[in-house]
Amino acid sequence: MGKIVQDQFIKFHKNIRLDMDDHRDVIAKRDMLIEEVRAYLKKMCDEKKIKLIRFESFNQGSYSMSTGIKPIKDEHDYDIDCGLLFEIDKDKYTSVQVKQWVFDALDSNQFRTVEWKKACIRVQYKQEGLPRFHVDFACYSNANNDGKVYLAKGKPKSLLEDKIWEVSDPKKLRDLINNRFSDDEECSQFKREIRYMKRWKDKQFSSKDGKPTGIAFTALAYNGFVPSIKDQFSWAVDINDLKATKDFVNYVLNQFGWDGRIRVSLPVPPGNDLFIKMTDQQCKTFKEKLESLKDSLIAAEKEADPHEACEILRKQFGDDFPVPPKEDTGQSRNRAVAGTSESA
Repeated sequence: MGKIVQDQFIKFHKNIRLDMDDHRDVIAKRDMLIEEVRAYLKKMCDEKKIKLIRFESFNQGSYSMSTGIKPIKDEHDYDIDCGLLFEIDKDKYTSVQVKQWVFDALDSNQFRTVEWKKACIRVQYKQEGLPRFHVDFACYSNANNDGKVYLAKGKPKSLLEDKIWEVSDPKKLRDLINNRFSDDEECSQFKREIRYMKRWKDKQFSSKDGKPTGIAFTALAYNGFVPSIKDQFSWAVDINDLKATKDFVNYVLNQFGWDGRIRVSLPVPPGNDLFIKMTDQQCKTFKEKLESLKDSLIAAEKEADPHEACEILRKQFGDDFPVPPKEDTGQSRNRAVAGTSESA
């Protein structure tokens, strides 16, 4: 059974994996937007007769960490996160002022909408009236006396205390995740696990449920994921995503405290609790759904027929989890045994 179920996990991963390299049009749009920001800053600086404000762009978020997933439905949009690392001192410009540059540079095209978000400027593209994809631009200050990088947060109408420069280290987060495991098989399984859990939460929670975030699962996996790629007795190669997922869910459940809440800190500055926005009731619901997932994983592990095991898993992970035909699993074995007996 093990190989058949493992094969379905790998097919599941291929079904849900978002590889931005397959979306060259989106990458081209991102690059075009970046050049629009550069052109705007050059014009602005020329008009004000001040030194040119430069910035470096870099990928961040799930795209940079290779942990992105496709939306469950095609009409839902996906995102690409881009950091703009400005060569400025945060004490010379406000966070909102810098974000305003980006907003003004990009808010000039009828085929897209530009929105203020707390931690970024979002450029939304639509197709036939439905969201297709969006690019989130996070703005950073990178020429500070203390040598630290700061993220611009806030909106024009935010309270004064919410218009801040927050210490951040997005490149370090990317590097931590990408280098968590040196072994290629362990690293691959680690990133598959993050994608599995992201798809699980999208399947099990509606947008109104206060569902856990993808970065929360990424941080949990960074702290507690244990690869399962070798037989524990013989040490022969035995890649087992079902066992790895079961063990990881057990780890997550053990992170709930006596108060019923779960906490995990971002492993880089600002080190904030990634579950802080979830209410006590939402944490309770999250735990209950995890316990249901755990029971299903145990049941699938005990199930002798791979077809039935994958039916159990599909209820948790959704229709993208494949179920092998019955005749290719349990029933085919029975016919093979009968045939051997008759021929003998």
